[in-house]
Amino acid sequence: MNTKQMIKENNRLQDAMKPNNLSYYQDMVVYIRSSSVQEQKGEELLLEIAQHLLDAQSKGKSAEDVFGSDPESYCKELVEQLPKMKGLSSLQYHLMIPWIALTWFFFVQALVGFITMWAGGPVERMTQVRISTLILIAGGSYVLIHALLRSMKSDTFKPEEDKRKINVRNMGIYVAITVLILVAGVWLGRLLPVLTIAPWISLVIFLVGIAGTKLLFSSK
Repeated sequence: MNTKQMIKENNRLQDAMKPNNLSYYQDMVVYIRSSSVQEQKGEELLLEIAQHLLDAQSKGKSAEDVFGSDPESYCKELVEQLPKMKGLSSLQYHLMIPWIALTWFFFVQALVGFITMWAGGPVERMTQVRISTLILIAGGSYVLIHALLRSMKSDTFKPEEDKRKINVRNMGIYVAITVLILVAGVWLGRLLPVLTIAPWISLVIFLVGIAGTKLLFSSK
């Protein structure tokens, strides 16, 4: 079974779980998937856990009966035994977010450029792309998404009412990151040159980005 098939089967098994078991298990899913382990091995483990939980559920047992009252420690032990991402898989993991962010940036550039041409507006302005902008989109998207993933992981295994509360610390981190990105953008904008990219070139870059996303990052 490949990764996509395992994820699909995992979703099917979750549909058969009772609400309390499902909540417990979904926290395990978030914790393991947000850890830097090989995706295939992580999904194999999650599928094994789901099947084990459903077997126990059919016998009247709860997830806590099976995995204990400290699921975070249990998951941490499991993750430590899984192989970590390295080499090409690690490179793909770190490149995926900037790649996708830049791909859709060029889609917007192409779309706005073609609309401006159609409307008879100043196309020259729409063809100018700052290198600093590309760096900030790539770096900013990476930092913000990974900060969000860490936040989600830190919220696992907490009571539902605690998850709904606004985490002031995390909010402060996001605000600080945003401010740093904006300051870096102003600073880099003064140092780095501006590229001229026609709308049709932006469209080609977008199409190459989409093809690359499917080729390089799609689960097999």
